Amino acid sequence: MEECLVPSRFHSLRLRLVAACGALVLLSLLVLAAVNQWTARRAALQNLTGQTLSLGHAHAAAIAEWMAQHRAVVESIGPAARDADPVPRLQQADKAGGFDTTYFGYADKRIVFSKPQDLPAGYDPTARPWYTSAAAGQGVVITEPYVDASTKKLVITFAQALREGGAVSAVAAGDVYMDGVSRSVASIRPTPHSFGFIVAKDGKVMVHEDVSKVLQPAVQLSPALADAGASADTLTEARIGDRAVLLGRQPIEGTDWTLVIALDRDEALAGVNAMLWQSLLGSLLLAGLAVAVVGGLIAARLRRLTLLRDAMRDVASGEGDLTRRIPADGHDELADIAGSFNRFVDKLQHTLRDIRGASESVRVASQEIANGNHDLSSRTESMASSLQQTASSMEQMTAQVGYSADTATQANQLAVSAAEAAQRGGDVVSQVVDSMNEISGSSRRMAEIIGVIDGIAFQTNILALNAAVEAARAGEQGRGFAVVASEVRQLAQRSAAAAKEIKGLIDTSTAHVASGAERVGRTGEVMQEIVGSVRRVSDLIGEIASAATEQRDGIGQVNQAVSQLDQVTQQNAALVEQSAAAASSLKEQAHRLAEAVGTFRIGEGR
Repeated sequence: MEECLVPSRFHSLRLRLVAACGALVLLSLLVLAAVNQWTARRAALQNLTGQTLSLGHAHAAAIAEWMAQHRAVVESIGPAARDADPVPRLQQADKAGGFDTTYFGYADKRIVFSKPQDLPAGYDPTARPWYTSAAAGQGVVITEPYVDASTKKLVITFAQALREGGAVSAVAAGDVYMDGVSRSVASIRPTPHSFGFIVAKDGKVMVHEDVSKVLQPAVQLSPALADAGASADTLTEARIGDRAVLLGRQPIEGTDWTLVIALDRDEALAGVNAMLWQSLLGSLLLAGLAVAVVGGLIAARLRRLTLLRDAMRDVASGEGDLTRRIPADGHDELADIAGSFNRFVDKLQHTLRDIRGASESVRVASQEIANGNHDLSSRTESMASSLQQTASSMEQMTAQVGYSADTATQANQLAVSAAEAAQRGGDVVSQVVDSMNEISGSSRRMAEIIGVIDGIAFQTNILALNAAVEAARAGEQGRGFAVVASEVRQLAQRSAAAAKEIKGLIDTSTAHVASGAERVGRTGEVMQEIVGSVRRVSDLIGEIASAATEQRDGIGQVNQAVSQLDQVTQQNAALVEQSAAAASSLKEQAHRLAEAVGTFRIGEGR
């Protein structure tokens, strides 16, 4: 699992660095684009405000001039109301001002038109809105537009009251079609979907390209038109229908009308929006280029980190190559990491070499111990067989001595037989003495071997302790070696304990063998006395029974000693088998340690 995590973490680091740089560049570009967009939009709105207000001012001035011309015409025909025949003056005014018709309405309810009119019976001019408005106001008044029933055109009336003695004597008025005003307003097309219209002070639409909107409340177009007298210095955002617009207002001089220009916002700001998308696209392209450049630079800078990753992967794998080194040239952090890694691998390489040498020594020593234990086991079995033969001979001697005591009457024959038996007994005792000496020598040899085992165990313990210290210095990387060193140390301690136990048993066996040798020596002396007694059998026949009894007791003691010696020998054989098993286990552990160290490629040398 660790081997799989190393490359993923490395790639994650590189991708995070590239992503962070790319995000920073993209964020910077987006902020710059946003600032540029805000600045461009602000400048565009300022330009649009100036252009719209200029456009509105021009058209409002033209409409105001048109109004002033018609107002002047109406003012000029006022004195003609006193003429006997004012019709020529009215006709002249029609031609001069482009009126549809001009007329005088008198206080006596008479009315004179510039052209014949079909009026209903009882027509009272003084009750008409144009008459009452002019009579109530000062100067020329303008009536609210209305749609002519016959022509379906928009018409307004200019009217001025004529006073004599402070009373209204007549009202001069003229009807004019608003085709010119409508054409002027309709020509306001700064963008394909932008348009203009006129709103009166009372909130009604006076002029609109859609005749159905005329004389309707302006708030039906947009709630933003509720305040017809809003500031004319700025553009107001609103919605008319399903389109977002910027409203520019320009009062028309001489009237209570306001020219409103509805500027389509999307079309007006199309250049700014296009610049925004171009900025975003450019930002993305620049961010992509920056990511590519930064990615290349980071990949070049992290190439040494790639080498370090591969080297660490080789060390962590099943066949770790500890002969590999990473170039550590340079003065940056990666060079420091490479140098530290090289020093760590070098130290680990030397440690593993020492462990490999120590494991080989342990293996050879354990092999020698195992061979010595097998040899000792064979000798112990031989000694046990000799002891069994000795016990059998002692039993025969006991039977013979008893027979001699019971048959004193056959003393001569028995004496001869006893002499022969004594002679054989002496030979056997000599053999026993020799065997005891061999046992003593073997015990000393076993003690020496056990000493060697104890020394090896002590050295192994020291080596394991050193290996554990080195592994602890290696930190997390040496934890596996620390475990192996701990296992070797425990095995060495167990071997030392077993060696001490075996040494104790051998020391006890040696003491028993020494005691047996002493007793066998006394037995030899007794046998010599028996031989002398047999020679004097003729003179000392009376002492045969007593001597036989003593002889039987001595042989019984010898028999007991031989039995004890046999038990000790059996115990020695068991201990030897345990020592052989411990040596085999130590050999197996040393072999496993050598295999564990052999998984690393550490090269030759110390």
